[in-house]
Amino acid sequence: MKINPKLVQVLCISAALVLPLGDASAQQAGRVAGTVIELDGTPIADVTITISAPGMKHEMVKTTNKKGKFTVSHSDAAMTYEYRFEKPGYQTLVLPVTPPIGDTAVQEFTLLPASAAPQDADASAAGAVAANPAVRTYNEGVEALRTGDLETAAEAFRKAAELDSDLAAAHTSLAAVLLEREDYETAAAEAEKALAIDANDVRALQVRFDAYRLAGNQAKADEAAQALREIGNLSDAAARIFNEGVDLFNSGDLASAQSKFQQVIELDPEMVQPYVALAQISLNQGAMAEAAAMAQAALERDPDNTRALKIAYDGARLTGDDAAARHALERLVELDPEWVATALFDHAATMFNNNQPEVAAVELEYVLKANPELARAHYLLGMAYFNSGRVEEGRSHLQRFIELAPEDPDAEIARGLLAYEE
Repeated sequence: MKINPKLVQVLCISAALVLPLGDASAQQAGRVAGTVIELDGTPIADVTITISAPGMKHEMVKTTNKKGKFTVSHSDAAMTYEYRFEKPGYQTLVLPVTPPIGDTAVQEFTLLPASAAPQDADASAAGAVAANPAVRTYNEGVEALRTGDLETAAEAFRKAAELDSDLAAAHTSLAAVLLEREDYETAAAEAEKALAIDANDVRALQVRFDAYRLAGNQAKADEAAQALREIGNLSDAAARIFNEGVDLFNSGDLASAQSKFQQVIELDPEMVQPYVALAQISLNQGAMAEAAAMAQAALERDPDNTRALKIAYDGARLTGDDAAARHALERLVELDPEWVATALFDHAATMFNNNQPEVAAVELEYVLKANPELARAHYLLGMAYFNSGRVEEGRSHLQRFIELAPEDPDAEIARGLLAYEE
């Protein structure tokens, strides 16, 4: 099959790259940082907290540490959970808790002695939050953040951390605000403070990674990435970097976009989208072998990825790999027959009009696999076969064209050619 460089222009996929964040849990995550106390504010250690909700396959169980603290990370914050607090010598407390989406709720829960009146529980639990200045200040920061007031939020989180040196969430939230304000070094420092208090603070781990990465501290970023890798939480970080690459791609900064997509692959080699994006860039730059290789890498991870298949088709044809090109078209006939019957047909017509009947014939064969009743495809394929010396094959397609479209203006041409050949 002959190679035609114009195919890149005709079949080039849209440059609008978007990451389908199919894992909605990454966007709906929420966290609860709690402290269990007595009526006088004394923390209670070894309290068992059982977390459940309709639809949960398994209950979560947490235990307070010696300071009465516990943390719960919810992958789906768009629902209300039941928290059951239990410890011998205390009344069982059952409360509904709704974690904030993309944030941390700092709450205190008061357990009453077994001998206390049960009706006192709600009042004491509600009063405990209001009585704790660190929690109150932290929640003021959360409210400021919701209104977009980053300066007030940062100040509130900073003050909450000063009021309670064990309040990891205050450092984490402050780090997140500083990251948003592009104060990367200070953000990393605050994330480190949060992790010194709570080494399992996933949000702090993520903020630390982003802060070091954006500050250009590659060594620290690599260490932070490894920490995320060890807890299996790289998907969110990889998605953020990918979207940074998309923004750069759409702004025309292809070199920086390529760098971002390579970073994503280093973080998460199984993510398909960066391979497709790099294949697209290579295709646009005319680096067909690289485009084909990256598209193949994407297809090894997702054999049904139609964008990768379309790039693989272009790359394979333009590097002379006819077998790979045909394989891509076979899969596209299965997965995206509409594209084959429209975009590929249009290109085949262009190739025919450019006096390249052999190229047109190959593509039209797959067009007719996708839509056997497409009259114009039969006409063009019949003519392409005649022009290539494959007369008998051409006759059958011209006859089918006349059957499907007897009134088509080119039907007379087809009839005349068939009569002449007889």
